[in-house]
Amino acid sequence: MNHRVITTMLVALGLAGTAQTAMAQSAAQQKAQEAAAKIDLTDFLQSSSDARSQSFFFGGTQTHPFTVEKAGRYQFRSSTLPGDSDDYRIEATLLDAQGNEIASGSGLGQNDGLTMEQRLEPGDYRLRVSGQKFGTKKTGGNSFVITVSGLDAQGNRLSNDESGVDDGGGIMFGGPGKDGRTTAFVDDEDAVATIAAPRPEATEAASDVAAGATASSGAAATSSGNDEAAAQSGDEEALPEAFDEIVADIAIRQRGEVLSFDVAEAGTVSVTSSTFPGNEGTYRLEARILDESGNVVASDAGEGFEGDFDIETTLQPGRYHIWVKGQKFGSAMSGVNNYTLRVQQLDTQP
Repeated sequence: MNHRVITTMLVALGLAGTAQTAMAQSAAQQKAQEAAAKIDLTDFLQSSSDARSQSFFFGGTQTHPFTVEKAGRYQFRSSTLPGDSDDYRIEATLLDAQGNEIASGSGLGQNDGLTMEQRLEPGDYRLRVSGQKFGTKKTGGNSFVITVSGLDAQGNRLSNDESGVDDGGGIMFGGPGKDGRTTAFVDDEDAVATIAAPRPEATEAASDVAAGATASSGAAATSSGNDEAAAQSGDEEALPEAFDEIVADIAIRQRGEVLSFDVAEAGTVSVTSSTFPGNEGTYRLEARILDESGNVVASDAGEGFEGDFDIETTLQPGRYHIWVKGQKFGSAMSGVNNYTLRVQQLDTQP
């Protein structure tokens, strides 16, 4: 299936890696690199648009959709980066294509998080997840990963190739977020999404969210129920004609055209790259925006410890392509290997 439903989430993950030269590094950076080399980042280096594994921020309720191709028993697990605080709680509810609840479960970080198993028939499913982190932000870690795996007769997790979970593809969308914004996740360079300028209703929704954050605990409990109902409604929304932002997960060492997008109305468009904090100086990215004729209409490149690009330019209606060239300093086993490419239209112009 070319179009799936998926929520906004964190796309590129990793820890501090090797900078251009050891002479330019601080003692803290070198220490972080040594620690990163000893950490298994297998779950986090998967694409966030992978139907089997998805990263989410703590806070709020989000959805991980997936398609089962083969009947069997499936396991749902949560995990965090090694070294992050385990003072958190994950809650999950499994829904079928009609929104009926099939199973639910929860897990504490001190007990290795969420682990839930369920026998499933072929079809589309959604795992609604909520992660709550306790303590202060300084305790470390602001995201978690949900993984869906098929199990064999002995209860062992199957490999990606053997698992009965569809690997997804194309443009993925999970309905508007709580702030009313819509995000398209693109994991196929041939898929094309249309970017849109901010809508008045999205701005109003964002204001409502900000106001709700200061409400009393009793009012917050009532709001929580409304938010869940809204999330259920959003899950079933069709793919919109245009999105507030377009996001893709790109390998740092990839070179060439990685994403195409359409502009429906003339306006200011922003094209940026980013990774998890702590990766400064471990890579350098160069980007160009090309029009349909292949002409460069805008470009930018990272410099020194600021390896990301940040392009803001006015574009007329039409199709555009993003060309990138990335350099990663150090080995593939250290630091971050992917980055998040984000496209947004900031306004419209006559």
